[in-house]
Amino acid sequence: MMWLWLTILSVLFFSLANILQRVLMKSDKSNPYSYSVIFHFLLGVLNFVCALLLGSHMSLFSGNVIMLLLASALWGATMVFLFKALKFVDVSEVAILSTIKIFVIVIASIIFLHESFSLAKVIGAIIIILSTLLITDLKKGITLNKGVIYILLMSLFGGLAIVVDSFNVKQYDPVFYNSIQNFLSGFCILLFYPKALKQWKHFIQPSFLKKMLPLGVFSTIQGIAYLFALVSPGVTAQVGTIRQSTVILTVLFAIVFLNEKSNLLRKTSAAALVMIGVALLS
Repeated sequence: MMWLWLTILSVLFFSLANILQRVLMKSDKSNPYSYSVIFHFLLGVLNFVCALLLGSHMSLFSGNVIMLLLASALWGATMVFLFKALKFVDVSEVAILSTIKIFVIVIASIIFLHESFSLAKVIGAIIIILSTLLITDLKKGITLNKGVIYILLMSLFGGLAIVVDSFNVKQYDPVFYNSIQNFLSGFCILLFYPKALKQWKHFIQPSFLKKMLPLGVFSTIQGIAYLFALVSPGVTAQVGTIRQSTVILTVLFAIVFLNEKSNLLRKTSAAALVMIGVALLS
């Protein structure tokens, strides 16, 4: 069950990183594409340092290089479509529609990784999806527009990226893989938006780097925990589904750290549902 604790650790630090991002980057006016490229490069550096300190096996040819490039392209495309979606829809719509990613992960894991997914796990996945719907404050409803299309594409590519990650980490050292994959994802985003580095001078300012470093550390921890969880055979769908609970935990952390106490009953009910869902998936 080590994979479960690693997944929970990943969700914990991912949620903390989201809160840090909201607090530290609130007044920052960086272009989101520029920010994402620099952030991926920072994660690449931090993970490479961890790989050196841990004595990780660092070889591009210990696994399938094409699958490594595919994972990087999928994660890069996921970020691009997310930013495109946010131009047209609210964050609440993203939270709801991105639950489709769970179905992508489950189906792709069964087809490509030959994993099994029992009825209890299906119920657990549905409960986590319902908890996301419960906690999300959707004020305007969902209308079919470009933003919805972009979210669906983001969910498709993001779900497939997790499945490809699961394939890759069984061949590569997870820490080294995380380093290379982040570097390559940053370059993939640059291919879409070569002007993304126009703000490079802003990103080397000490004031900006002090904000980015804690985000990078928390994101590095969650990424390494997530990938080590995927090393366990047959758990890709469970890991991908449980990671959706980041939405819930981020909201709960916002209650504690940001004093966001509106709709408290709904939020605590959603947290209880997530615990049930995770128990069924474990």
